[in-house]
Amino acid sequence: METARPQLITFAASHFCEKARWALDWHGISYEEVGWPPGLHQILAKRRGLKEAKVPIVFDGEDVVQGSGAIVDWADRKDQNQDRSLTPKSERSEASEIENRVGKIIGVHVRRLAFAELLPAHAHVVKSALFHGATGWRRLAGSMMWPVSRHAMVRVLDIVPGAVEESRSKLEEEFDWLEEKLADGRTYLVGDRFSRADLTVASLLAQFAKPNELAVHRTMSGSDSLAAVVDRWSKRLIMRWVRSQYEMHRAG
Repeated sequence: METARPQLITFAASHFCEKARWALDWHGISYEEVGWPPGLHQILAKRRGLKEAKVPIVFDGEDVVQGSGAIVDWADRKDQNQDRSLTPKSERSEASEIENRVGKIIGVHVRRLAFAELLPAHAHVVKSALFHGATGWRRLAGSMMWPVSRHAMVRVLDIVPGAVEESRSKLEEEFDWLEEKLADGRTYLVGDRFSRADLTVASLLAQFAKPNELAVHRTMSGSDSLAAVVDRWSKRLIMRWVRSQYEMHRAG
């Protein structure tokens, strides 16, 4: 009897969901991706007995794994080939420190900057990106809830006057920090092989780096001012590095 594949619950365009998706693909773990529309995801998570509604989530039989970092850990344990581990033994602490810092600062401000630019006048772009992959009754119910969900996102993400400038400044400080690490010409942020540090930085910046391997981000448009910033950033070392990581490790 064939064993049911794990389910990966996502918002399609979420950079944290891309991190989880990439980790599963890296380890060759077959899964079914299921889109939960924002707003409705809170109800669906509660129905599954979860205390928090954040995605990504993996459901694998009795196992429930929530959050992109936890999913990387889970995928590492599932793969018997330790040479493919995303957590380097000798640089575990450094890789985790980079992952945590990037998640708390870049992860937060990429989302805030994009939504602050798009939600006020281009909410349809955000909805289309987040609902991509949601089907059937979930998509219908999520669409009915969208006006309320949109307002909740504005409040939760602290989209207030000055949010764009603040988040852009925070991101540029972090770009400088990462580029200092890459200035010596290294291929990877930690050690001599691809790790969770590289996966985290690349996936969380993919929305702005726009690698060819991630079509959902390459086709997003709407705000001329955001497009101008992304175009200017595209020439930076960190964005070129993100695209190279995708080309080397995500093309397959």
